[in-house]
Amino acid sequence: MKTFLKNNIYVFMWLGFAVFMELFSITFTDCKPYLSSPLYFLLILFSFCLILFLVPNRIAKIVIVSLLMIGQTALCVGFIYLYESNGTFFDFSMINMRDDAFGTIEDLSLNWVHFGISLGVLVLFVGVMIGLEVYFRKHHAQKFKEKKQFKISVGVVTALALVCLTIIPVFDGVIQGQNSYQNMLFNNNSSVYQQKGITANAVYEMLSGSLANKVKYDDLTPVDEALSEENENLYLETSQFNGISEGNNLIMLMVESFDWYPFTLYYDAETINEIYPNITKFMQNGIVLNQYYSREKTDTSENNALLGSNPTGKYVNYDFENNQYPYSLVNMFKNKYPDAVANAFHQNTGSFYNRKVLFESYGFDYFYDIDDMADFGVTNEWNEDSFKGERTKDSETMLHMVETMFPTDQQFLTYWLTFSMHGYYVERENFRNFVYVDQYGVEYENGYYGYLDAKGVFPESEEKKANYLRTYAAAVKDFDEALGIMMDYLEENNLLENTTIVMYADHNTYYNNLSKYGKGIDETYNSELYRIPAIIYDQKLYDAYKDYAGEDAMQVVYGTDNNEDYKCLTVSKFTNTIDLIPTVFDIFGIKGYNDLYPGTSIFIEDVESIIYSRAYGIFVTDKLICYSADSLLYTCEGFTEEDRLDFIERAEEYLRIKEITDLVFYSDYFASHEYVYPPNS
Repeated sequence: MKTFLKNNIYVFMWLGFAVFMELFSITFTDCKPYLSSPLYFLLILFSFCLILFLVPNRIAKIVIVSLLMIGQTALCVGFIYLYESNGTFFDFSMINMRDDAFGTIEDLSLNWVHFGISLGVLVLFVGVMIGLEVYFRKHHAQKFKEKKQFKISVGVVTALALVCLTIIPVFDGVIQGQNSYQNMLFNNNSSVYQQKGITANAVYEMLSGSLANKVKYDDLTPVDEALSEENENLYLETSQFNGISEGNNLIMLMVESFDWYPFTLYYDAETINEIYPNITKFMQNGIVLNQYYSREKTDTSENNALLGSNPTGKYVNYDFENNQYPYSLVNMFKNKYPDAVANAFHQNTGSFYNRKVLFESYGFDYFYDIDDMADFGVTNEWNEDSFKGERTKDSETMLHMVETMFPTDQQFLTYWLTFSMHGYYVERENFRNFVYVDQYGVEYENGYYGYLDAKGVFPESEEKKANYLRTYAAAVKDFDEALGIMMDYLEENNLLENTTIVMYADHNTYYNNLSKYGKGIDETYNSELYRIPAIIYDQKLYDAYKDYAGEDAMQVVYGTDNNEDYKCLTVSKFTNTIDLIPTVFDIFGIKGYNDLYPGTSIFIEDVESIIYSRAYGIFVTDKLICYSADSLLYTCEGFTEEDRLDFIERAEEYLRIKEITDLVFYSDYFASHEYVYPPNS
């Protein structure tokens, strides 16, 4: 055994260094230096140990453990960069999007403290191993036979394997417990990195994303019962505005990375009205969801708005892209209005988030991507030499696609995902390399940057984050131009009074933590970081809601002293992306099955939903952020036990429906079960 230990000293050294690297690295993700669920990580280490013990040659061990340390160091450095650049943990969907994701990297800002120490630890590890091997060869010639050593290794491996076999059933139970819906609300006290670590989470995501089926669907009785006439709450609840928009066209406008602060926190209302005239006009003539929040990635927000839900553990866009979705917003709209046309638009590739395939399953007649738009004169600036890697502007897309987006000869449902504000936010040539002409016909050299300079707002700075904000302000300006083109076209073609426009942000500007800088919030967890714009424009609905809500509903948007004179008609209850489909169904008079949609109409005053962010493993409301009800990360001022109990009640209802919708996703329920459209839907 002494010989065995000496021959495997490098394996034990690797174990120590690997544990240090893991615990050291997670501290850079706001975690404490320990793992709350270490079994994942330990089983990975034991698995490699079993292999390494069977390698009789010490030089081979040095090579293997060095490669393992290099791999772990690269993994930790890369995922720390990912976390610090946009606040996200690694998940399997990033593998599916790897080609597009690399194209979005404009500013490689490593954490040099973590990188330097990690590199130093790696060099120290390799140096100590080489030094020890030189010492052993000089002072202690091998006095054992490799055959005998191999037998000892086999004995140790067998013993460890037996230990692992006894652990695996317990380990499996832990996995099942952590994946249970009840455990999502209770007893989940930490982030995935605090639980598993960076390395184990990467392995876990790769296995669960590519192999594991986290939902057992042998028994579909819960779905059958949810859709049965015997269900007392069979249909979504409706408000007093039910059916008010019936017969309208519908525009769903998901604005990428849209945040309040450029036009609420920095300048007075008069200046903002001058810089962003179309957005402010849209707000002043629409209903602003003043307590709308999102802590989602784009695909999650998109699917919530078009489908009403997302699966636990897998991804609609890649795992269930060919499912049957008769209950999607598009299919429900087309069922009510058979002659309507439904098209989707995004000036990126159709493979991004697999939209070209998924949107067909959702019921769209066609999805126009950047390749399709090229036939209409839209430039793919991502591939253009002069703007290499930059997003095609929203204004250019709208200018060339407006007639296709909004047909004048038939009812339509149009979905447009914008692109200009999709960050990072280093300076962009396509925001500078043109002459901008404002609403008064005045020309400005250097594009939007020249315009901002002329107005004396968002000046160029030596501070990196301030320049990010400047580019973001320019991106908001480009979207403002696109919105103006759209609204003018609808008005000129007499479509505006019979069109409902739902404009909503998919998430905040989490790239490079710009929301923290823009809003002046230092905390990692603060609900106000995720409070973002959502506005409904509908002339009939606006008048009816204003008559109902009265002057009390005229409130300052994202209330600051800078815009006290800038009030809009608002809905002030907590809302998020899962509430959008129930709201559209409500005002269009479309009946939906209650247990297929965890959200509720924004006009039902006494019911509020919650956010469960799959990508971040947290619950979010306007009053709290938590991993679970017994692990609160953030509470607002004046938070009470009554608020916590109210959250638990709402979360339990959300998770009840989530369990049903997961069964629908994983079993492709409507491929084998008839979907009966509710009456009048």
